[in-house]
Amino acid sequence: MSMKKQNLVLIITTFDSDALRISVPPLARVARHTTLVIYNDNPGTCVTRHMIRHMGWRGGLQIVNSDKNSGEFGARIAAIRYLMTKKFHADWIMFADDDDIVLDTDVPAAPENVFAVVRNATTISDNLTDIFKVRQSWTDGTEYGKTGPHFAITGTAIRARYLYEFADFIEHIMPEIEDTIRHTRYRLPIAEMMWNCLNAFMRVLHPTATPIYMNKTNYVAVKMGHAHEKYGHSVPIAPTTRGTATRVAKKIVQFVDAAAQNMVAESQ
Repeated sequence: MSMKKQNLVLIITTFDSDALRISVPPLARVARHTTLVIYNDNPGTCVTRHMIRHMGWRGGLQIVNSDKNSGEFGARIAAIRYLMTKKFHADWIMFADDDDIVLDTDVPAAPENVFAVVRNATTISDNLTDIFKVRQSWTDGTEYGKTGPHFAITGTAIRARYLYEFADFIEHIMPEIEDTIRHTRYRLPIAEMMWNCLNAFMRVLHPTATPIYMNKTNYVAVKMGHAHEKYGHSVPIAPTTRGTATRVAKKIVQFVDAAAQNMVAESQ
């Protein structure tokens, strides 16, 4: 499959801006033709252009410092809304966490009915020094960590026009989603949940559109330690609650699917 330099926007959502020292420096080597958007979801801190430039990034750059904490789900939707408000032209959009590493931002020349390109991710969770061994050659696989298909909204190139539609749709049911997340006592697998929500939306509104899979690695997920806070949520996923968190996430996806079905029914 041929690769093409297409108009890609990479969105990094952050709450602890110190983590950007993991994600931003590698981008300077692999994402020169990409526009980087930093969405800071922590109203108590300020991310500046000087900070990001000091980390080595020299490409297109947009920074949003939010005046409220929206959480992981809300921050990503807010970042999309920002691009829409600015009428920012993009063919594809990709998300990344602030403590993960993007290895490749090239997007294949895919047919118009392809709405997303899923690739592999390597997960590092055992050895901190593995972070310093990350190389672009990992796109062909690596002996470090665990590598496999990455079914999450992070690291996945998504056609911007569909993501804009999804953001418009989700805005109407966001209060219910946020309420569920806010009253869950453990952190949900948001990246995976958002990917499944997007798929539920696409199946109903664009049934002929489909994602494709490339057997190449473009993302390194860093899962070190047991953080007590992420995106302002104070309780992490614990082994005893992981199954419950997954069930709650599935209920949210089912709610999104039902809302999409209702939207189609109301328009007929």
